[in-house]
Amino acid sequence: MSLTSSTRTPAHVSERKPQSNYENIKDKIAKFPGLRFYELKKETQLSNGTLQHHINSLIKTKKIDAHYDNAIPRYFLYNTDQSTKIIIQRLSQNTTSKIIKLLLKKECQTFSQLVKYTKKSSGTVSLYKNKMVEDKIIVGTTDGCKSCKNIGMKIKYKLVDPEKVKDLVLEYGKTPLMKSADNLADVHDA
Repeated sequence: MSLTSSTRTPAHVSERKPQSNYENIKDKIAKFPGLRFYELKKETQLSNGTLQHHINSLIKTKKIDAHYDNAIPRYFLYNTDQSTKIIIQRLSQNTTSKIIKLLLKKECQTFSQLVKYTKKSSGTVSLYKNKMVEDKIIVGTTDGCKSCKNIGMKIKYKLVDPEKVKDLVLEYGKTPLMKSADNLADVHDA
C-alpha cells in the first residue's frame, strides 16, 4: 500500500475553497446581525488585531456598518435599516427582551405589569421602557386592548410594529438572540 493512495481525499468528498477573513466576518454578521466585537471574535475565532483590521476595511468599503449604543458598536450589514438595528439591539438586552416578549404575548401592558413580569425595579424598567419609547419600538396609549380590558384609562404599552418584531426574532433568533427566539416560541405555545 502506497502513501499516496491512503492520503487521498475520497471522490465523494468535495474540497471547499477556504473562506477569506472578510467573507467569514461578513457572513457571521449577515447570519447574526448586531454582534458586538467580542461576540464576532468568538464566532470568527480571529485575533483582536486581525478582526479589527478587517472590520475597519469592511466599514470603509461600506460592506458593514457599526451602530453605536453608549459607545459600544454592534455590527450589521451596510444596507440594514435603522429600525431593524435598534430592535435587534434591544432584543439582545435581557430586560428589554423580556418586555418585548410580554408585549408579543399580551399585546399591551401597564407599567406595573411590566415591572412585575420582568422582576426588576421600577427604576430599571422605567429606564428601558423610556429607551424603547424613544426608539419607537413601543408606544404608550390609553386605548384598550384584549389583554387590558378592565384597566380603564391607565397608560398601556404596546409594540409599534409587532409583526416586524416577531419576524426579526424568527429570522435572527440564533446564537446571540436565541433567548429571544425561545421566548417567541413560548408566545406561540401559550
